[in-house]
Amino acid sequence: MQTTKVLIYVKSSTPANLCKAAAYQEFFQSQQTAIEVFTLPSSAERSNDIAQLKQWVAQLAVAESAELVVIGGDGSVNIAAQACVASAVRLTVIPAGTGNDFASALGIEDWRWRMSSTPQLRQRSVGCIGEHIFINHAGAGISVALRDLQGAWSKRWLKRYSYLWALLRYLFVPAKRRCSITDNQGQHWEFQVAAVNRAIGGGIIVYPQAQLTTAVLGVLQVPRVSRWRQLSALYWILRKQPAKSQLLDWRETATFTVADANNIIELDGDAIELQGPATATVKVNALNVYTQGNK
Repeated sequence: MQTTKVLIYVKSSTPANLCKAAAYQEFFQSQQTAIEVFTLPSSAERSNDIAQLKQWVAQLAVAESAELVVIGGDGSVNIAAQACVASAVRLTVIPAGTGNDFASALGIEDWRWRMSSTPQLRQRSVGCIGEHIFINHAGAGISVALRDLQGAWSKRWLKRYSYLWALLRYLFVPAKRRCSITDNQGQHWEFQVAAVNRAIGGGIIVYPQAQLTTAVLGVLQVPRVSRWRQLSALYWILRKQPAKSQLLDWRETATFTVADANNIIELDGDAIELQGPATATVKVNALNVYTQGNK
């Protein structure tokens, strides 16, 4: 179906992204068919952006074919997903963030791809905790701590490797500052993640066999043990084979309880914080996404 309406949602804190948005607006307006194109720069308020995107989706007529173009990273895609999940809107991702794990899973690397190839429509499963959607993962423990350790400097200069840098910094924090999550069996964990994507944190593999249409979560838990033992587990994670570690708890499951009452949950590394414990599940094929087709 030919696209008739386009909304370009752009992470506006980066000047280069605004230039990319302008290029895409010119591209869509130059098409032979009449297309209404709108641009929505991101604001400082996540909830405000979600509300505006939901309003745009709600105003679409049943017969209209709409495309939501997201220029940004995983955090921006997460915001867009809150609005277009379980709708007919096509989601187009233009990687322009720090990690871009969602785009990588779709085989998208070049920000110009939508202008140079015919897109193919695919369906994509997402995770959810209540009404909150996650496109890559829901995490507690170390992944929450990494946000503070990452820092603006490393995000700017190390880009996707800033996540690994933050993880290495965390390994040397004092014992009293280490994370601790107690599950309902009384076991103590330092990190919990429920994922629907192969990678998180700029390419750290937590769910190697994840499929776009997965019906289950990939769960990875790191116990609260000595740093030397955790380094051995990190070795297998970096080898992209977490299931081979005897220390890690890795499995697939339809539902998973994340965090405890003393820990918060982050979704896709974003600023939203949910109080644990909370149950994560999968919404199968809930997003319509465009991937690269023939040039």
